[in-house]
Amino acid sequence: MSFKPNNSQQMALNDPLLSLTERERRYLQNSWAEAFSKKIFPFIAEDHFSVLYSANPASRPNNPVNIYFGLLILREIFGQSDEEALHSLLFDIRYQYALHTTSFAEQPVSKNSLTNFRKAVYRYNQEHGIDLIQQEIEVQAKGFSKLLNIDGKTIRMDSLMISSSCKKLSRLEMIYSTVSRFIKVIDKNTLPERFKPYLEESHYHDTIYRARDKDLNSKIKKVLKDGLRLYHLYKKNKKIKQTEAFKLLSRMLREQKGKSSKRIAPHSLQNPTDPDATYRKKGKQKHIGYTAHLIEKFDDKNQMIEGYDLQQNTYSDQRFAEDTISKLPVETDEITILADGAYYSEDIDKKAKAKGIKMVPTNLVGGGKKSNAAQFEIDEKEHLLTKCPSGHQPIDSTFKKGFYRAHFAKKHCTNCPFRKDCSVIKQKKSYLFRVSEKTLHRLQLITKMGTSTYQELARKRAGIEGIPSALRRRYKIDHLPVRGKVRVKVWLGFKISAINCKRLIKGLTNRPIPELSTLLFGHLFSLFSFQRTYQVKFAA
Repeated sequence: MSFKPNNSQQMALNDPLLSLTERERRYLQNSWAEAFSKKIFPFIAEDHFSVLYSANPASRPNNPVNIYFGLLILREIFGQSDEEALHSLLFDIRYQYALHTTSFAEQPVSKNSLTNFRKAVYRYNQEHGIDLIQQEIEVQAKGFSKLLNIDGKTIRMDSLMISSSCKKLSRLEMIYSTVSRFIKVIDKNTLPERFKPYLEESHYHDTIYRARDKDLNSKIKKVLKDGLRLYHLYKKNKKIKQTEAFKLLSRMLREQKGKSSKRIAPHSLQNPTDPDATYRKKGKQKHIGYTAHLIEKFDDKNQMIEGYDLQQNTYSDQRFAEDTISKLPVETDEITILADGAYYSEDIDKKAKAKGIKMVPTNLVGGGKKSNAAQFEIDEKEHLLTKCPSGHQPIDSTFKKGFYRAHFAKKHCTNCPFRKDCSVIKQKKSYLFRVSEKTLHRLQLITKMGTSTYQELARKRAGIEGIPSALRRRYKIDHLPVRGKVRVKVWLGFKISAINCKRLIKGLTNRPIPELSTLLFGHLFSLFSFQRTYQVKFAA
């Protein structure tokens, strides 16, 4: 199948739009479909997806990619299944108007079109490490920001845990399931007799559910031993060695063999049905799955998610911060990034400053020790301490191995009014002030965070915290019908695009997109041949 761009959307003589009354046309143009048709659909760059198709122009051309992409966005906006989205395209003129298909004799989407398109994207990502959906959505978002005149000088970041749809397994269940899955790929006729009980359902129940606590360790050792024997039996079989089940068995044995439960790493296999999912304990909650990172540009009126990422949930916020900073260009005008304290570190702050980026953490992980060290005057260029909070100069000042050291005369420190809260240490002949450069910067930041100007700026970060809530409540991000990092990231991308599109439409028209119930029980246009036969007889 060759790639052909959908450049021509010429209106046909029998286009159903031409048969609408003036009143109907007015309603259509005042709906969400008008903004989607004029401001969103044209931004979908089909060329990004040309790599999914053959370069041979003699082969059959593809169906329009921008229609697939646009329909997948609408699917998320209205919380539909693939089948419901297809039916909407077939029978709702608003969908057809939004996707420029009103003149098509037959809508270019069939039952499996959306599934096949996603599969092609998954396969390309697995083979080349490039997420075409993410590339398109981030480019699209930048265009939306320009339409809404968001200057992008202030950015805020947040992350959220995304649960895998796989079942949470005990250690014994996970080991047993991995061994059992491998046994099922082996020909029953060649399978040694000792492993055939694994094919019986009763064996699973006897091993897992009828195991007493005192028998647990012995059963884990037994199943691991069976897995090891199978590994050695088939490791030289080239055909079996290439199977996913054998690779998972090898991984499980590496991670589990000879280790107690407390020594199992968080990135170890949690469930063979989702090999990419990892374990993380955040606060009091335990998570199995992934973590998503969101980057939002905003101003006083509008917001747009211009960047996102998805990794295994062992990926830290600081690593996300480093990734974000590395992708941003060197700025002539300072950009401010508002982030939770988990994103901040001294090294990350230095990397940000080198690119003209100002990091503003809203809090600091671990808090801070009460100290007046930040009130001492220090010349960081010369690495010298010049004055104490009372204005006295030190007897001497040095900087070695990242630490400032200074001695102060006893006559100044003994009766000093700040002595009670001062961080100097009493010695025989003088008082010693000692602080690391890293601690000093942290204390200076804590002092700065107490100012009203800083707090007013930091409060603006709270706006991004509504996105994780929306992704969970409205977009069901913790209940995806797919597993694996590549697939989950694609589904996350379309949900983010849906949020961005709704924000654009609201920003341009000052009207939010209606909920699904409004869509289903509103005006539904059914198009058959050249006749317009719409009805409005739906009860709410």
